[in-house]
Amino acid sequence: MQIEATNIAEQKSINGADFPLVLSAAPGSECTQSNFLAWINENQREIRDLMVKHGAILFRGFPVDGAEAFEAVLDAAEFVNMPYVGGAAPREQVTKGRILTANESPPDQPIPFHHEMAQVPNPPAYVFFYCDIAPATGGETAIVHSHRVYERFVAANPEFAAKIEALGVKYIRVMPEQDDATSPIGRSWRSTFLTDERAGAEEKMRSLGTKWRWQDDGTLYTETAVVPAIRTEPRSGMKTFFNSVVAAYTGWTDSRNDPKKAVVCGDDSPVDGEAVIQTGAAMAEECVAFRWQEGDVLLVDNSLVMHSRRPYEGPRRILASIATG
Repeated sequence: MQIEATNIAEQKSINGADFPLVLSAAPGSECTQSNFLAWINENQREIRDLMVKHGAILFRGFPVDGAEAFEAVLDAAEFVNMPYVGGAAPREQVTKGRILTANESPPDQPIPFHHEMAQVPNPPAYVFFYCDIAPATGGETAIVHSHRVYERFVAANPEFAAKIEALGVKYIRVMPEQDDATSPIGRSWRSTFLTDERAGAEEKMRSLGTKWRWQDDGTLYTETAVVPAIRTEPRSGMKTFFNSVVAAYTGWTDSRNDPKKAVVCGDDSPVDGEAVIQTGAAMAEECVAFRWQEGDVLLVDNSLVMHSRRPYEGPRRILASIATG
């Protein structure tokens, strides 16, 4: 089977490379599920290299029909599965292996740009998405290159940029006892740490360097260890705005959480709210938001690219997975 690069209207160019890279079967090429999986397996190293160059790859028009087929693609590429421990988004397990639903917060609520699990010491290397049901309106999983965001952030806010690069940031979140599907950060402490026992949650938090306090209503107050806000990506040498600062400051809101208190600098001083809002606006200008088509598979290099979700109407089912390598 022959695969070639194609174009979509929404693509941009980042450092001379298409963002995202869009791959489809060449005209006249025999495109079966087995042929596609074989190509993925044979080209797994090149796929990883292309993700460094382009930040993300969109496979469009291939016979990927359902959660198991999506999982087979990731298995064929030999991506190393990573449990979803420490994330905030409400999700459901779809397969017994590695496939989850994407963030299931209410459809009218946007999910701001973020690197997946940037609030933990060892975030995933990759995040993957699959379109099972495309929404009638909206619902794009918009992506933005983090190096470009870094450039905009530093140019507009050099002093604050230097501060958080030196100090890092901490994230503060109150987790419910049970999953709260009405909240974009409604993942319970039970689901977050994959345990029903407080002792098990405490063991996980201790390993992450998280401070915690059990509250009288059964919720859990958490404060992460200091984590970087600006990183130098070692494979590319690019500096990146690697964090969830904008997402936390603008989107971590529900009956338990105040987004203005959700992120602080590493020395516990407040972040520059005006700079955060300004950076969110820059992300919106720099991003790519393509319309999902059923069967689409999007591979995102989580070290280089941030993602978000736009509000939508009608049924939408996007599946997701993460990997360490």
